[in-house]
Amino acid sequence: MNRDQFIRHATRGLWGTKKRDAAMELRGAIEDKIYRHQLCGLSELKAEQAALRDLGNPHAIARDLNRVHTAPAAIRATLLVGVAGLLSLQAVAQVSAVQSTFLPQDTDPQICAIRTGQTVAGQNPVAQRLLEQAGGVEGLREQCRTGAFAVYGPLLSVTDLLAALKSARVPVNAYAGPRVLTLNGGVTGTVPQVSFQIETMNGQQYLPSMFLTTFLTSVTSQPFSFTGLTNPVLTIGAARIPIGTAQAPVRTVDLIANGLTGARRTDTSLPIPVNVRPQSTRQPADPAAPQLTVPGKDGEVFAVVQNILRVNEDRRGVDAPETLWVRARQDGQIAFTDELTPDVRLVNSQEELDQATARGVKAAVVYRVNTENLQHPVLTVVPAAQVRVVTRP
Repeated sequence: MNRDQFIRHATRGLWGTKKRDAAMELRGAIEDKIYRHQLCGLSELKAEQAALRDLGNPHAIARDLNRVHTAPAAIRATLLVGVAGLLSLQAVAQVSAVQSTFLPQDTDPQICAIRTGQTVAGQNPVAQRLLEQAGGVEGLREQCRTGAFAVYGPLLSVTDLLAALKSARVPVNAYAGPRVLTLNGGVTGTVPQVSFQIETMNGQQYLPSMFLTTFLTSVTSQPFSFTGLTNPVLTIGAARIPIGTAQAPVRTVDLIANGLTGARRTDTSLPIPVNVRPQSTRQPADPAAPQLTVPGKDGEVFAVVQNILRVNEDRRGVDAPETLWVRARQDGQIAFTDELTPDVRLVNSQEELDQATARGVKAAVVYRVNTENLQHPVLTVVPAAQVRVVTRP
């Protein structure tokens, strides 16, 4: 359904001037939402689809519009605050976007030239494959200039984030200093202080997006979720808060991965190890590395805990963490390693993974992530018999 069809269905039953006025207000509301979604990096088509989804059921809007426009004048004066007011009853509140950016050194052309030169100089097979995938040295430098090698990933405006949460009626008692964002009280009001590292640029404070999920669980006990895989919309309470910009895109799976590692420190029910390292999607992965086929639908989120790094390091007497790959299913597959290891054993639990590690066997366990409420994430193991390692041609 496009915007014209939506408007036609939503104004059905109205006539003349009333129909025209309602249609004009509706079109303005839709186009405003489309513009907001495009600012977050969506194409025009995707932005229109997201805008219409935000507004809800057009038939429900039509019923309410007809009820308002046919009410007696005295009641109508109380009820009729314009379609924009009516739409707020049909869809959750839209809050201004939280802008994102990178540290200057993460996209600096000179620094990128040095980093790219160091990568190429390594002359290892992985570097060569990454170079070919990028289309040569200049392609790799362009990836760097767009933030692909950013240490902390995108940064979120602290001012925007706190303002958005205030609009969403999520109280946050916070103080942003030059290097630290300090929360007073925490979720229960009894925690003395919780602090998050921030960066200051041009007098403005920025929170690394990798901390966002843990930050949210620290300031509220309300359920929250992310919609969309890039520059998602945060739904918390009755508010929808767009996160990120096209210039510094925020990836939902990275938010979830870092949130899981943070949650595991206090939630022992999560079936992942405490000592686990999340693998960011920003770092270019070896294009020749195998992937996993998993059951489900594209867009669903999966988490893979694997011990490849730990087994490799154990052989050298180093106590390494296990790695956590949180990825969305695409074309039936998910990434889970950078290593060219097609003989990874798939297991059914963390206990089996620990047993494999003790024997020096490379293994992985796959979980489906329920993203409906990231305040209390739920991981369900995908039986090893339903997963298959696929090597690249």
